[in-house]
Amino acid sequence: MFLTILATAIAIISAYAIMNLLTSKNQFDVSGRTVIITGGSQGLGLAIAQQLAGKGANVVIVAQTESKLEKALEHVRSSAVKPSQRFQWLSYDLRKASSAPAIIEEVTRWNNGEAPDVVFNCAGHCIPGFLASSSVDTLRDQMDTLYWSCTYMAHATLQSWIQPVRKDKQSVYNTKPRHLVFTSSVVAFLPLAGYAPYSPAKAAMRALADTLNQEVQVYNGARSHATEPGPAAEIKVHAVYPLGIQSPGFENEQKLKPALTQKLEEDDKPQDPDELAKLVIQELEAGKYSVTVSLVGHLMQGWAMGGSQRVGVMDYLYGWLGSLVVLFIVPDFMSKCYQWGKKHGLSGSM
Repeated sequence: MFLTILATAIAIISAYAIMNLLTSKNQFDVSGRTVIITGGSQGLGLAIAQQLAGKGANVVIVAQTESKLEKALEHVRSSAVKPSQRFQWLSYDLRKASSAPAIIEEVTRWNNGEAPDVVFNCAGHCIPGFLASSSVDTLRDQMDTLYWSCTYMAHATLQSWIQPVRKDKQSVYNTKPRHLVFTSSVVAFLPLAGYAPYSPAKAAMRALADTLNQEVQVYNGARSHATEPGPAAEIKVHAVYPLGIQSPGFENEQKLKPALTQKLEEDDKPQDPDELAKLVIQELEAGKYSVTVSLVGHLMQGWAMGGSQRVGVMDYLYGWLGSLVVLFIVPDFMSKCYQWGKKHGLSGSM
């Protein structure tokens, strides 16, 4: 009975998703707009940079290693569709709070005095491990690399975007929304043993996105104030929750990952970054706030949405399905962890 209900619901959801994709207006139009992508020298960040260039965007990629950035920018530039498009790379350590405002300032100068239109946070890497087996330096590194790097960027970005502009200055009073995008992970919905340094940072990123999704409504509302000037454009926040991604970083992660963690996620096949980028951009164009790109991701998001904004009937359907599936998943993981320790002893945490 449960499998019949599940199959029927999935069929309804799939049909609705196709219909919605065919009829929805593009709500993430980047043609002629300026996009910053942190972590843009490889993996998902590079794939998104290339595909947004293919949609007519001016793209700035940010990372640390200059040689990687130079090579990556060649790929991004080759995807351009208009002679007027511009491309740039910037080398910064995003873990430093001073980097974010410097990036926004430099890109604004490069963009003829206009703030960037889209900021896409893709920077970061995963260092898996059990909490007790990880060093304090590793725990700090993961928060700095994942959470603080995107928080600094969000802080500097919003400060530039909320500068008041008089409504009669039509040349700068933008009619298209600006977008702030966070790249979290499905482990923000369902943490797994062996991701103790990583999953809390991704969960914190999710909480930040949910918070900002409310806060920006104040700025958006201010644009309709009777007398006071408001921000130049509406601001939209998005959070992306991928599974594993094929990349050099993922290959290194696999070498460090505890055997138990690999067992728990054996059905999680890493996604091709180009295909993942395509799916993410499609969801953003459809106006999604919280973006998942696979059935597993949809269900994980569904059971863990909590106070996150729901957009459309799909989120409610996956919430219902996910609340059923989680009844089986969590006890199964708990049992597997216990049996693993029983079989392997303390060495099972390595």
